[in-house]
Amino acid sequence: MKILITGGSGLVGGHLIPMLRKAGHEVLNLTTRKNPNGDQSGLRSFYWNPEKKEFPLQEVGQVDAVINLAGFSIAKKWSDENKKIMIESRLQSTELMVENIKKMALPPKVFVTASATGIYASSPMWQDESTLSGSGFLADLVRDWEKASEAIAQTSTRWVALRIGVVLDQHGGAAEKLLPFFKKGLGSAVGNGQQMMSWIHIQDLCRMILFSVENYNVKGIYNAVAPNPVTNAVFSRALAKSLKKPYFLPPVPGFFLKLIFGEMISMVLNSQRISSKKIEEAGFQFQFKEVDAALNNLFQP
Repeated sequence: MKILITGGSGLVGGHLIPMLRKAGHEVLNLTTRKNPNGDQSGLRSFYWNPEKKEFPLQEVGQVDAVINLAGFSIAKKWSDENKKIMIESRLQSTELMVENIKKMALPPKVFVTASATGIYASSPMWQDESTLSGSGFLADLVRDWEKASEAIAQTSTRWVALRIGVVLDQHGGAAEKLLPFFKKGLGSAVGNGQQMMSWIHIQDLCRMILFSVENYNVKGIYNAVAPNPVTNAVFSRALAKSLKKPYFLPPVPGFFLKLIFGEMISMVLNSQRISSKKIEEAGFQFQFKEVDAALNNLFQP
């Protein structure tokens, strides 16, 4: 298949593009860098500018699938300026992509877009794709993001939105800010440590995106999380163990973290127990179902 991808230079895209190409797909990359020349492996890249509504429709030509990963990281400080960028980088890029898909003589077979479990409320109870969304900045952002992408469902293109949980990777995602402390043996839980974390190994996430592209029975919204969420304390202990470091410090109080990180600390203190049942029933099989195995794979030689 000929696949067009946005956000290819990000955490997920960096793992996903090689996987797509290894599977035999041709990948075209949209980038906001002017005069893109592609990488040494011959990846074809094209410039676009969602803010100015610039899209290389003629250069890209006809594609079989679109994967939308574009968006400014929500792990940045939630200042008013950054919030604005987080919103615009998602909505503008998604709206421009949908607009141009509708202009194609033959629409792509499938449009797979990133979403986030941040749409759900903080709760210790199981939540699935039918659960009502929560409130607050992140829930509102994800709800609007999904609404912008869902417009593609008005065409013949199959629409898939993957609500991504906490991504585990060696060089980014949830572990990036934690690793310096845990590697020094100073890692601990945060808040009361009992808030649930719904996580996913980076390889399983990329495999799920590929699965969504290739399987025509996958349509609509799916949670991109591993089957077994854990508490923050269990995750923290497992991370320390995978790094072969001690784990003895008491949890960091939530009020102290709020003073440092402000509103964005809700991403860590909120409790989310998200179900993966729907994507498993569609036929997807996880390689990493337990957090210990996932972290050991990432951090042990």
